Amino acid sequence: MNEIREIVTKAVIAKGKKTVNLKETINPDYNTYSILGVWIINHEFDVLKKNDAVEIKGCFETNIWVSYDENTKTNIVRKKVDYETTIHVRQVVTDFLENSEDAFARILKHPTAVNAKIVDSVIELEIAFEIKAEVIGETKMQVTVFSNPAEVWDVDDFENEIDENFLEEK
Repeated sequence: MNEIREIVTKAVIAKGKKTVNLKETINPDYNTYSILGVWIINHEFDVLKKNDAVEIKGCFETNIWVSYDENTKTNIVRKKVDYETTIHVRQVVTDFLENSEDAFARILKHPTAVNAKIVDSVIELEIAFEIKAEVIGETKMQVTVFSNPAEVWDVDDFENEIDENFLEEK
């Protein structure tokens, strides 16, 4: 005999992803000669659900290794970058309980410098990264329950079969 039951569970009800491109300018205290490397570290962000979108507010630190003084000295130029972006999410489940939504995001591609150049003693950085956002909410699903009366298990039988002293030495 089959029965159909409804189960309330949490599921992904909306999702989306976005590639974020940022441009930053940095004014070092000295006249830079060349850029030797760029690192982006300490990326953190917060997620907030807003209507049909997920709002991301985050920050990271850029570290640019530069040479200066006619290419005879090097130093690290640091700048903290704050950003805000909105990811529009597509509804994948339409039947869910209102006010049960939580928004989550994860980084698919970490922030990296895709271009770095010196223009009139100012460092111009182009930074790109990719974020995936999901909205999770409570929804119902129907499951079929198969029952076979011939295979009814008696829990009391299991208790009689357990040897509680199996670890003790004999």
